[in-house]
Amino acid sequence: MSRPATIATGLLVSGAILYQFRTELTSDMRQVRNQLNDVQNRLAGSVPGSKITNALTSHPTASILDKPKELIEESSTYIQSRVLPTVKDTWNSHVIGLAENVNELDAEKIQKLAKEAKDKWL
Repeated sequence: MSRPATIATGLLVSGAILYQFRTELTSDMRQVRNQLNDVQNRLAGSVPGSKITNALTSHPTASILDKPKELIEESSTYIQSRVLPTVKDTWNSHVIGLAENVNELDAEKIQKLAKEAKDKWL
């Protein structure tokens, strides 16, 4: 297999995996957002006449969940600055290793071994 074909295959596989990861992440974020909205609506309905209800109904963007928002922002910053670069470096090293291994395959030797195995078993 030629080097450009190996690189193209590696890029195609990594692109497909990244697309699937992005799709799952978007879906998970949508579910979390829906759950937070449901909890916020239930909280607003359970305490009538309080500051919570007034804050939620008068300012739709106002939130009583300031602390969790801070935690989410800190987590997001941590993921972007620490986790993603680490995952990216690991991913790149694995893709490079896979491409090198595929590039080093001896197709004739593998074909000969497959033919021998076929002759042996058939």
